[in-house]
Amino acid sequence: MTVTEPSLDDLRREIDEIDDSLHALLMRRAEVQQQVGRAKADSSARLRPGREARVLRRLMANHAGPFPRGAVVQIWREIFAAGLALQGPFSVAVLADGRAERGLRGIARDHFGALTRMQEVSTAGQVLQAVGECRATVGVLPMPESEERAPWWPNMAREGETVPRIVARLPFAQTDPAHQRREALAVMLGAPEETGQDRGYIALEVPDGTSRSALRGALAAADFDVTDWKVYDAGGPVTYYLVECRSVVRAGDARLAALTGNPDNGAVRQAWPLGGYAEPLGPGELA
Repeated sequence: MTVTEPSLDDLRREIDEIDDSLHALLMRRAEVQQQVGRAKADSSARLRPGREARVLRRLMANHAGPFPRGAVVQIWREIFAAGLALQGPFSVAVLADGRAERGLRGIARDHFGALTRMQEVSTAGQVLQAVGECRATVGVLPMPESEERAPWWPNMAREGETVPRIVARLPFAQTDPAHQRREALAVMLGAPEETGQDRGYIALEVPDGTSRSALRGALAAADFDVTDWKVYDAGGPVTYYLVECRSVVRAGDARLAALTGNPDNGAVRQAWPLGGYAEPLGPGELA
């Protein structure tokens, strides 16, 4: 029995039917997204980077076939952005860095959607202020580096509901070769969600002259699994450290009290949780 291959016209008709089905599902998703927005009317936490990370990890775990994984991630990033726009005003404040498509604006656009309103500002302080005053939903800032002359993260080393916190690392997946080795952090009001695969940030005020081995010992004794740190010498009697560790660190975390509350431990004067992020997808998850 001869099997007849479908004609080109038949294949195109099938693609049209699939497109119509996809479009219908998108419209249905939009309706549900609006219902979600109404259900969260009294909540400011419309942006859910942790939930988005869990969705993308689930999709990658279930993915099979020739369709590129990076394309799936980028499609869903636009779907997430459209859903946020349906729930109310959404905008992003980005530090202008003069690098055009390879700069922070390009990374922010890829993550938060091509149609999302972006406002570039000239200083990191203006990004934090825009978010803190709710003139922007989220801010995008460069990854911290050691020995910076004026890093932005010490401005978050304080308490208060109007102090932005780190909630995401961008990009969540390296889908654009132009952005390789170029990353950023997203900040917003509210604490990050835990996903089970997270990194947290804390800022430490340490007496000048404290040895790094003493600081490592204090962090280990307080049960912090440190993965990296950045140093800022403010030129006074104290030095500031931005410490990255495994797991999200929240206000009231018992480890913070253990770090600063021991009178025998003079390595750390003060500690503030600065937020954290879901670990981005690795190359193996996108291959």
